[in-house]
Amino acid sequence: MRLWFYALSPFMKRFRISRARKIKRIFPDIDDRSIVDIGGSLHYWRHVKPEIKPKQITIYNIALDNQFDAAKIGGAPSNIQVSIYDGKHIPASDKQIDVLICNSVIEHVPPNERVGLAREIARVARNYVIQTPAKVFPLEPHFVMPFLHWLPRRIGRAVVKFSPFGLIHRDTALTQSFFDEVNILSANEFRTLFPEGEFVVERFLFVPKSYLIINRA
Repeated sequence: MRLWFYALSPFMKRFRISRARKIKRIFPDIDDRSIVDIGGSLHYWRHVKPEIKPKQITIYNIALDNQFDAAKIGGAPSNIQVSIYDGKHIPASDKQIDVLICNSVIEHVPPNERVGLAREIARVARNYVIQTPAKVFPLEPHFVMPFLHWLPRRIGRAVVKFSPFGLIHRDTALTQSFFDEVNILSANEFRTLFPEGEFVVERFLFVPKSYLIINRA
């Protein structure tokens, strides 16, 4: 997984910086605010540091992995706190969080738990920005394989081992386990989860690449 992450890192950095600039336009005073990042990583904040520098960042994730290895990414900034949580109940009281960000996480959440996470986000955050890949984009972003996410799940699971991810790792069990975890949402599914927010489309070569839901108090 680490090798795959570093292979994709330059491409992720480009899109993350573009999104960070968008967040800066939405919240011009973001550098004076505190942020909670659900499912985030130190890598993300290292990428976007030139664009946004919140005074305090709290990352909630369900586990620590190599994305939190501060020694390998040049150290962890002093304004970032990483906490483990159960993935279901955000440890905050109602509307306690100023700004909540959730990048490319909801598609990893089991479908039967997504409504619960969406409700938790709406409960704890006064403002939030949620992002997820667009299902209409022809390239599946996690495995970098065209049309993979358009196939029936049974067929997709069988062919994912031939994706660049599968060929690099050469571990069918790991690749299929990761495939089982990822289930990209349609635009309608995403909007249904967050009906109170503004729906925004990010495009690449005029094709929807990802969706955002932006909710401002």
